[in-house]
Amino acid sequence: MDSARKGFAIVCDSACDLPLSNLERAGVALVPLVVRVAGHSYRDCIDLNPVDFFVELSSTKGQVTTFTPAVEEFERVYRSLVNRGYTDIVSLHVSSRIRDAYDLAVKAAHRVREANVHVVDTKCVSGQMALVLARLVLDRDAGMSTEAAVEGAVKVAESARALIIPAPDASPTLVGARVHHGLLGRADSLRVRALGVRRCFSIDDDGVAVEQFRSTDIRLLAGNMARSMSSYSQVVGPLTYVEINAGVPRLLSTIEKPLDTNEFEAKRAAILNTNPTTTALLGVGAVGLAYVPQSLLPAEEAAGILRYIP
Repeated sequence: MDSARKGFAIVCDSACDLPLSNLERAGVALVPLVVRVAGHSYRDCIDLNPVDFFVELSSTKGQVTTFTPAVEEFERVYRSLVNRGYTDIVSLHVSSRIRDAYDLAVKAAHRVREANVHVVDTKCVSGQMALVLARLVLDRDAGMSTEAAVEGAVKVAESARALIIPAPDASPTLVGARVHHGLLGRADSLRVRALGVRRCFSIDDDGVAVEQFRSTDIRLLAGNMARSMSSYSQVVGPLTYVEINAGVPRLLSTIEKPLDTNEFEAKRAAILNTNPTTTALLGVGAVGLAYVPQSLLPAEEAAGILRYIP
């Protein structure tokens, strides 16, 4: 990142589900979440290849956990940016109701007095967070002030929506929504798996996962997802969306098909392959959609940040 060209630095955690190459190309510093596989810890996006992890996870069930790095890792990233001459840093993080990255980032920011560190709880997950990041990068590169860019990112975060179908064998504590019960609820989860039911979750305004639909037929879930997007579009206008894929890309065509309709206008900006920590939580075979009004983030502009370019 060139501080002479860009007025503020951007940091995010790897829950945005963008590969390291995209983040580096966009001038975004990464705080990688951590995956522990069979007792060994690996940094998201750095030590693990997302595609290889899809295969590895399938063969290491019960031996994979994920966690946020220590506050010192956030502080290290902030100080490295201060050493490059940045006096303003914007740090975007996954919903604080799902992980503690935001809380640790706040603690680290208090330790770094040489810069103004603006820590943002996006209350988003995966592709939602990626859309927020795209808006922030575009506004930084356009020369917008830190305060105005943060305001724009928060507006996108508040307007972004996500609908996610976890894998059938996803962990009962999957994204930690209802902490005392887990997202799925253990007893209900076992029953659902036995019946072959798939469930679709949205992320509410507080950043908590809430079940919306369930069915044994993923095509019915896809139709419900499209209707949810249509209802939202009636309020906010045309949509920009990204597809979310955890290792089974053929399922995306099932999700995509109901979107080919005259009921609402939506343009795809990218297909995101989940990073290992997201894959560990959602399970191999999870799919989803994240979307935002085009008035806040045009698909063509978002694509320049989000699409994979090797």
